[in-house]
Amino acid sequence: MHQMQVIGLLTEDPKTYFETIETLRERNLRFVSLDFYDPVPANVGVIITTDAEKDKIDFDKIVTDEDPDSAVSRAKRMLLGEKPVKDLTIGIDPGIRPGFAAIGDGVVISRSVAESPEAVRTMVDELLQEYPSANVVVRIGHGDRTNRNRIFNRLWDGGHLLEIVDERNTTKRSHTPDEDAAVEIAMTPGYKPRKRQEVEPCEGEIRNIQRISRLESEGSLTVSKELAKKVAVGELTLDDAIELQKNGQNGCG
Repeated sequence: MHQMQVIGLLTEDPKTYFETIETLRERNLRFVSLDFYDPVPANVGVIITTDAEKDKIDFDKIVTDEDPDSAVSRAKRMLLGEKPVKDLTIGIDPGIRPGFAAIGDGVVISRSVAESPEAVRTMVDELLQEYPSANVVVRIGHGDRTNRNRIFNRLWDGGHLLEIVDERNTTKRSHTPDEDAAVEIAMTPGYKPRKRQEVEPCEGEIRNIQRISRLESEGSLTVSKELAKKVAVGELTLDDAIELQKNGQNGCG
């Protein structure tokens, strides 16, 4: 009888080990923890490890990725047998840390949260390297206009096919609302804008960044409106703005 293939986890790096196990359990995937001194069991179809450890493992199907979500997604695809994906739809739930999801031929193949609106383009480009032959459309939720337009413009400059989706019904009550919303957005057709979008933060967004700067600096300072605006449009990170404010540069230069 053909034995069910499982994912093997082989690493002595505690962070990778615990994060990967958490991700595998969240997705209800069968896996075994392996040891460098034992032979790989026959039912292991793919091994997840770290870049630093992969050369110590004598196995033909190995996945390494700093992001446990991506590692598990890739391992799962390898187990299922890599069929080339024909249609790839990427959903983005805009925000300071945007939700990100990719659906290949109707199956969710990756879901995570981007570090920043600008990081989304890198994530899209990396995904496209994995699926060079797929037809790709990127769908961005219409909320959070400033961050949405930052994401949109970066992707537009990269030549991606973009749609903006009405995301009014995408908020889910769950532990990963941004990722869930991104999945919903990926599944919802939107409209195709014809040009780059204006990034013009409103007063409320600028005030909110100033408020967060007070919290981040434990009340010792508030970044100026000029610096807060640069953070809102993606020219500066909040940490950079706090540093500049500390050094007496308020962003008018």
